[in-house]
Amino acid sequence: MKQTIFRPRKFLLGATSILAMSCASTALAQQNSAANNSAENASETDEIVVTGFRASLESALSAKRDSNLIIESVTSEDIGKFPDQNIAESLQRLPGIQIDRENGQGTKVRIRGLEQNVTLLNGDLFVSGQENFKVGEGNFVRQDSLEAIPSELIGGVEVYKSPNASLLEGGLGGIVNLKTRSALDMKDGLTLAGNARLNKGSEIGGWKPTAALVAAYNFNDKLGIIASFSFDQTNDHHNVLGGENRGNWAFAGGRRDQATTPTNYYAPEYRYVTDRDQFRTRWGGSLGINFKPTDQLELSANYVHSELKVDTREASLKFPFGQGELIRLRPGASIDGNGVLENATVQAASAEAITFVDVSKVKSDNLQFNIDYDNADNFRAKVSANYSTANLNREVANNDVRYTAYTVRRNGTGGALVGGAPGNPAAPTTWDFTYQNGKFPVFGLGAGTPADLFSNPAYGLFKSHWAFGDRSKIDGHSIKADFAYDADNSDENTITISAGFRYGQRSVDFASGRYLADYSSRGEIDATAIPAAQRVAGFNYNWTPYGYFQDPAIGFKICDLPEANKPAAFAGCSRFGNSPVVIAPIQSFTSNPERLVTIKNFAGGENTPGGTLLLQDPAQMTNALEWIQALYPNTPFTFFEDPLQAYVVKEETKSAYLMADIGGLDDPYHVNVGVRIVNTKLSVDQNQPANANPTYWGTDSWNGVLRDFQTDTTTTSTTDFLPSVNAVADVGDGQKLRFSAARVVARQKLDDLGRGFSTNFTRDATVGSPTQNLFLFTNGSRGNAALEPFRAFQFDLAYEHYIGNHGLVSAGIFWKEVDSFIVSETVPIFVNDQAGGRLGPVTQPANGTGGRVRGFELAAQYAFDMGLGFTANYTFSDTKTSLSNSFDSNLPLQGVSKHSFNGQVYYEKDGFAARASYSWRSSQLLGNFGFGDGNVTRSMGIYGRAYGQLDGQISYDVNDNFGVFVEGINLTKSDQSAYLQFENLPFRFESGSRRNYVGGKFKF
Repeated sequence: MKQTIFRPRKFLLGATSILAMSCASTALAQQNSAANNSAENASETDEIVVTGFRASLESALSAKRDSNLIIESVTSEDIGKFPDQNIAESLQRLPGIQIDRENGQGTKVRIRGLEQNVTLLNGDLFVSGQENFKVGEGNFVRQDSLEAIPSELIGGVEVYKSPNASLLEGGLGGIVNLKTRSALDMKDGLTLAGNARLNKGSEIGGWKPTAALVAAYNFNDKLGIIASFSFDQTNDHHNVLGGENRGNWAFAGGRRDQATTPTNYYAPEYRYVTDRDQFRTRWGGSLGINFKPTDQLELSANYVHSELKVDTREASLKFPFGQGELIRLRPGASIDGNGVLENATVQAASAEAITFVDVSKVKSDNLQFNIDYDNADNFRAKVSANYSTANLNREVANNDVRYTAYTVRRNGTGGALVGGAPGNPAAPTTWDFTYQNGKFPVFGLGAGTPADLFSNPAYGLFKSHWAFGDRSKIDGHSIKADFAYDADNSDENTITISAGFRYGQRSVDFASGRYLADYSSRGEIDATAIPAAQRVAGFNYNWTPYGYFQDPAIGFKICDLPEANKPAAFAGCSRFGNSPVVIAPIQSFTSNPERLVTIKNFAGGENTPGGTLLLQDPAQMTNALEWIQALYPNTPFTFFEDPLQAYVVKEETKSAYLMADIGGLDDPYHVNVGVRIVNTKLSVDQNQPANANPTYWGTDSWNGVLRDFQTDTTTTSTTDFLPSVNAVADVGDGQKLRFSAARVVARQKLDDLGRGFSTNFTRDATVGSPTQNLFLFTNGSRGNAALEPFRAFQFDLAYEHYIGNHGLVSAGIFWKEVDSFIVSETVPIFVNDQAGGRLGPVTQPANGTGGRVRGFELAAQYAFDMGLGFTANYTFSDTKTSLSNSFDSNLPLQGVSKHSFNGQVYYEKDGFAARASYSWRSSQLLGNFGFGDGNVTRSMGIYGRAYGQLDGQISYDVNDNFGVFVEGINLTKSDQSAYLQFENLPFRFESGSRRNYVGGKFKF
């Protein structure tokens, strides 16, 4: 058996680990290339030619063996042989790789547990459009998701765990390099391959289409054109526990029922039980052109386009536990020694449900041009130019409905002022619900509460309506040049000197905003226009006639004015008392039944009362502006950008490197040593209130957006020297020992840099409270434009034993010493509100004191001659940081699982193939959750529970050109959940969804 040793002169820059790329998503040219290689090399290699999934594993194994770096790789055959929904899922089975999941999709890739990685396209700039976005009713920030990128557009992926100086900086954990296909790697003439599938999520109706097509034409190895197209639609259903977006929790000092229940217990403001349907439509295309006018020169261009639409529709029941809507616990409640409520009957003032519809659209374009020159002797050069752009548009519509009596404003006869009255007078004034603790708690109706509380139209009122959205634009471009010269190009003691430089720019413009109604025509006035001479000392005239929450309980802001400033028609009115109606029309379930939908088997039917729910139909809300404008045709709505959630980040990088590769074709060693120098100039535009008493577009800070603001620009410039050394030595037959040491740097999160001071408020509905009906500050968050990036020294040592071309046993240890982790801290901040202001918890990112990541990896794979094979890997990753909370110090790094395992078993013979894959990761710290409890700010850890997922596929090749298959994702419907500090204190839950595929494939 002939062994191939890495020869640096054959590769530009001494670059390592170039994949033996397969040519299409369903084995497209594997057969042809394998046959050709066999004919040419059989006499010297004595290889048995294999095709299919086994061949792709051997290809990846060969790339790993020939590299002088520590890498993992996935070929397009790997991608095509499992039901991967996106690129993130294509990587989940590699050693040391974990992925985050949400709504049945793989999202973020973690290398050895770390999320601070960089994703490239063919070694340079790549933009997905999901570098920074928000999801859910709580506006949860997400970063660097790869769910928008179809697997079928990519020819393979390299994951670098150890860098060399020629690789683009930016990964603390590592580098994910997406590779496009080259038409010149195809057979001469036309190559065509594709697949068509139907897929369906569990517990939701309807099969959806999925299809992919790859077409290439190779003009005698001189000119090649390749194009790919991918389209898929999916549907998912999940039953969810949430409520973390409502930060008005309590334990002792701030709990409303402390007089009747003196025992301390953790009382969330609300528990949300949610019935969630999600519909996705994604399509993408790629185009590549390769032209070789001479044997020394190659010109190429690659273009990748993708679009993703995510339509999320939620119906949520809200169960009050904290101050505000809670009245008390009934006698007999069970509370454990940690203050966790185990079971209880709860009396509350409000029974509500929310309909939430979030429609996000992402579009990205990546364009690359390359000029490659190789004199076929000792000099190579490459010049590349890249341009990337992406846009995200998010529209969100919300509606609350009320099942207990809700007081609304009303007009008297002849212009007389009258007090409010229930808009749903048949509804009960209070209600009782039962609570049984668990990962997904069980809720029921208490004695005396109507059994049809959520399904009787007589009880229902369309309470409040609001709409908001996000806008994001990302642009980037770069140009780079790389050169390599073989100082000694003999087969022994080869020395290659490489050098290069790169210039790049990237900008991110992010904005969130609210749709505000103009109440000028209804009689609301602009308080800022009241002349100074007419103003009463001590009153705040900082509002305008706009409103965000369309809630009939909210009266005219005019009623808050001193009597001297009120128009005659409003004399003596109180905003939450005898104000005239400002939000109209007021609609109930009986007056507007066309707005209703009945959800049966709500959230699975096992965790909520009755299992049937009447509420606003989410299908009517998919266009947020049209929906809310149609409800209130006489009050025009306009999108107002919220300056506190808007920012611009501009990044300019200049980098250069010098690198040497030592070791020739016949040498049992290879050494790579180099240094990369990077200068990064960062400019952050961040908005803040212009003064201590700013003006709002809207009647209140919680009912509008900031008008008076100033933009603070923070500019920083840093220079990083990133030395690296990589060495690999043959220590026996098929045995290699690897060592790597490097300095690495990773960028700060965009939202951490740019976000202004965002605050949340909630209305105190406590009858008789001094602050009744006033909106009180609960919590907030803000960014930090002065954050330093992540920096670390890292070390790797690995041993690999290759068993022929189809087996491997390996072990490796890794160690990262991080200068400063960016951690989230919670601090008490005083914020003005309607009751004069209060201290509340504000979360903000900060540079911690550093920490470490260390661990080891074990991996094995083998393909038996009978057609059976397996791969398996285990990773141990131990982390320690300066992060702390009220209970623990030196917490692990957020999102890192200490243990992870991936395994797959496959069988291929005579056209039949079957594969099963299982991925598992242990529990992980997800962050801290803080809340203000009286005069105390409490901080508790959020821990995600261990998660395992089983996927599988069965296929049969009818002949060389056609095949059929069935696939399944998350076959056991594994759930995801998290707890707050104590394992029996539930925090999040998302039921698992199985996705089934059935379809066929072809190749010519």
